[in-house]
Amino acid sequence: MPKKTPTLYVTFGLPGAGKTYAARLFEQFGYTMHDGDDDLPERMRTAIHTQQPVSDAMRDEFFNAIIAHVHKLLPDHPKLVVAQTFIKEKYRKRFLDHFPFAKFVLVVADDPIRELRLERRTNQPLEPDYTRKMIALFETPHIPYKVISNDADGALHLEDQIAALVKKS
Repeated sequence: MPKKTPTLYVTFGLPGAGKTYAARLFEQFGYTMHDGDDDLPERMRTAIHTQQPVSDAMRDEFFNAIIAHVHKLLPDHPKLVVAQTFIKEKYRKRFLDHFPFAKFVLVVADDPIRELRLERRTNQPLEPDYTRKMIALFETPHIPYKVISNDADGALHLEDQIAALVKKS
């Protein structure tokens, strides 16, 4: 019997949109969630913490680590969701080169809602100017992707959107 292709989702988008929150909700549908930030190399983590620029060399190292980690996770977790900003299109394409079956899900939220969420963050607060620089770097996606909207508080509106996505899988 041929081995079944794993199901892999990637929640991506702007800071404060709710990528990680949405990815956690996938767990209700039998998915294992991996936060891409867990793979941040120390020098990139330091740059972000001190609000310094992040170079493409740092991002290359970071995405190589994410890709390697996902390769390790998939055999034991054939239903996987990864949460990560994926600021640049080239990294989305690189990920798809390794996992052509991956389904990207752009998590969107109105700017005032995102900004309020970022202000409330306690685990990784970022200065508004630094966040604006990250947002300015975010490239419009051209890869195939679906969109879920996260403009309301609470999980119900997201659960319905995720249920519709996974039902089609």
